Amino acid sequence: MLQKLNQLGMKPTLKTLTCIAALFMLLPLPVMQYVGEEGLMALKSYEMFVRDDWLHSSIFGMIWPHSVLWHWPVIAISSLIGWEHVDLAVRFTSVMATWLGATCAAMTARWLYGSKHAHVGWLAALVYLSMGEVAFWYGWLGYVDATFGFFIFAAITSLWRAIEDERFTWFLLSLFFISLAFLTKNITAYVLFGISGFILLWQLKRWSLLKKFWFIPSGLLALSVPVLWQSFVVPSGANTATTSINDVLRNFTGYSIFDYLKHWISFPLIFLFRALPVSLVLVWLWLRKKHRFILDQKLTILALLLIACFLPFWISAGATPRYLVPLYGLVALLLTGFMLQLNPQHLRQSIMLIALVVLLKIPYSLAILPYIKDWRPERDVKIVSTEIMQLTENAPLRTQNDVASGLAIAAYIDVWRQQRKPIHWYDGQENNVYILAEVETPAFGRLVKKWHLRGSYVYLYWQEKALP
Repeated sequence: MLQKLNQLGMKPTLKTLTCIAALFMLLPLPVMQYVGEEGLMALKSYEMFVRDDWLHSSIFGMIWPHSVLWHWPVIAISSLIGWEHVDLAVRFTSVMATWLGATCAAMTARWLYGSKHAHVGWLAALVYLSMGEVAFWYGWLGYVDATFGFFIFAAITSLWRAIEDERFTWFLLSLFFISLAFLTKNITAYVLFGISGFILLWQLKRWSLLKKFWFIPSGLLALSVPVLWQSFVVPSGANTATTSINDVLRNFTGYSIFDYLKHWISFPLIFLFRALPVSLVLVWLWLRKKHRFILDQKLTILALLLIACFLPFWISAGATPRYLVPLYGLVALLLTGFMLQLNPQHLRQSIMLIALVVLLKIPYSLAILPYIKDWRPERDVKIVSTEIMQLTENAPLRTQNDVASGLAIAAYIDVWRQQRKPIHWYDGQENNVYILAEVETPAFGRLVKKWHLRGSYVYLYWQEKALP
């Protein structure tokens, strides 16, 4: 079946499409204003740079016990291209992680499906880069998810090779990647890693590895990374696990049985839909009985890995599709394996559909997405940020606005006037300061102006006296 791509002469097409898909990940970078948490990520990176502290992130001057590795390339890129372009830096960091994820998918596909067929790697990379969740959203968005997802994907695939080939070097590499995943976001990386390890040991019948002298000590060493980070880096009184535990509890508590039922039904469908276009093509062929897919051992392992890693998010009621980003590398490998079973006609049609989706990135990135997010007057954060700078001039500016629009405003103003200290949180003790507020707060003094921005309001006050 693997010779099919050779017979179809698809290798040049696959290489070209993959390179185009990779380059098109850059399209939204210079077009969009800050989306969602991007302002927060830019703020944390800039404040780390200003404080010359690469181990502790902060928000409006307050130290935040989050992992910081993701901010390092943002700081490096922004220092190179200028901090006024930090919005490009946070997104380019995600794009680089996406490119690395595609490379990991390519290398793993060659290992799984035949090292003599290099074009299979190109196919896997193309499938990964064309999936809706990757191509149209988290693959370029300036969040930690693309980087977090890449490290988890690389850790799981390295662990697979370590267990199947019983190679210590691959095991060390998997531990290295999962440690980087923790340093990028949080300890949930170890949950997915542990689940995957159990599935692989079970399916490959390698339980004897647990008796190897190198297995347990090196594994414990990697698992000690959160403890060491907590002990030597995180400020006293803070805890790296607090946010993760609270997030988990929020996903399970306060929901009705109807919410649970709705989530249980919709979540798999959302996951499948966001893996389009290949996922929907394969489902359509299966439902129309035009093809019957065979699950060999490799595809069975991939399916079990996905089901097992998907389950913790499925059983809750509040988990969002964002949590599933680390699974899309495994999805790409599974879809690639199924595509290799298609007949030549269906295979060619699938690749042409991928090409169409890749081309849709042009109008989506340059017109549709900016119109939805930026081009309406009540969504233009840059105009409001410029006006605030004009109104406040050289007076001190503080904030009590930590929603997305307030974070975006602060992120723009900070890097537009780098000669001044970053905007800090208003503690009520200062006077003769301007204050950005999320809600109407007469105690902050005279209301200078308010703006309707992205579905909420932003208030600018002039405070002449400290709060009582």
